[in-house]
Amino acid sequence: MKFNLLLRDGGFDPAQVSVILHTTNLHPFRALLPVVVADHPDLFDAYQSVHSRSATAILLARPFAASFVPLTGRRMVFAGLFAVRPEGEFPVEDIYADPRFARLEKEFGATDTGPAANLARGGRQVRFAMSRLEALSDLVGRLTIAAPGGRTYVRIAANLGADIAAISEESLLRRHPPEWREMILSAIELRALPRDWAARLAEWRGVYLIVDQTDGARYVGSAYGAENLLGRWRAHVAGDRGVTVELARRDPAAFRFSILQRLDPDLAPDQVIGVEQNWKRRLDTVSHGLNRA
Repeated sequence: MKFNLLLRDGGFDPAQVSVILHTTNLHPFRALLPVVVADHPDLFDAYQSVHSRSATAILLARPFAASFVPLTGRRMVFAGLFAVRPEGEFPVEDIYADPRFARLEKEFGATDTGPAANLARGGRQVRFAMSRLEALSDLVGRLTIAAPGGRTYVRIAANLGADIAAISEESLLRRHPPEWREMILSAIELRALPRDWAARLAEWRGVYLIVDQTDGARYVGSAYGAENLLGRWRAHVAGDRGVTVELARRDPAAFRFSILQRLDPDLAPDQVIGVEQNWKRRLDTVSHGLNRA
């Protein structure tokens, strides 16, 4: 079945619909785009508001756009149908002063719309307002297509003629949280956690491992206070430096987090610390790691 058939059934002429294929190769932003769509629609609106010159020309000529974001492999999932309204051409200094672009870069790794890179090139750029439509909204996160070949990321629906690969029962924009042994996160993934993942980490207390991926240095810590592992891990990546004596010398952007042992939520703090000390001895992170004691 063709995606264009759904457009026609909804009253949209495929010749008047642009297709935005967010086929970014930026990592980890590519993997985090579904999270942006599902949990941060305001940031997705900002990301879709600016485009390359060739993409801008296609969008200016059509009143509607269908957006797709990447999944694993060559699959792309439907992110919504939008009314396209060009707001005008503005100096890049004005466009990228919007704090949402700084958040997209810092929290999700979207360097292509990062303020510094775009301010450096200067000039002017068209900014679009994309308003989500109710049409086809029941298929957002469920309808997938195969990523088409070529480097052009904005196409005309009538010319693309995309085949629908599948329509799933549940939204593919939200991945289920893994069990605790498989919860392994980079700093940028931690800053951009899906809401249900964050809720799960906030329930768990335990002993965790941080590995600095620049040199493999290891740090063992424990979490048992407010928001448990979520609160402690987020504290580690909140600034530009780590939060302990040894970690303060390091950039948390290179930290990788995992759980060594999940503990009973009613375990007393001194018992949690006892388990933490045991892991420090087992991994020898005081003599050969980033723990002081």
